[in-house]
Amino acid sequence: MHDVSTIPIMEIAVSLPDREHFAAASTIPGLMGILMSERWPRQLNDPTWKHALASCLWSLQGELQPTRARQAFVSAARAAHLKVLPDDEQRLRSRVASSRREVAVRRRDLEAG
Repeated sequence: MHDVSTIPIMEIAVSLPDREHFAAASTIPGLMGILMSERWPRQLNDPTWKHALASCLWSLQGELQPTRARQAFVSAARAAHLKVLPDDEQRLRSRVASSRREVAVRRRDLEAG
């Protein structure tokens, strides 16, 4: 059995509210440290923050895959209006590619019609 705290996750960086600093993590304990940081813009009883923290704990206990805990962290960061790298960059690239495909299809439909 592996020590889940040492299993790496895809590295993540999140912009903190001061917008000058990013916090990065590549392990579940690292994610927990960011979530529990005084700089995290936590609202009282924030369900996405609670879910992310609980997911990290479940992952450390071997009850949840580390990738699922990372996904919960990303959701909490987005709910807190924090930029998440590299996830937001990939999301933007996907949107741009999708909109380019839509334009090409529309152009082809107009030319055919």
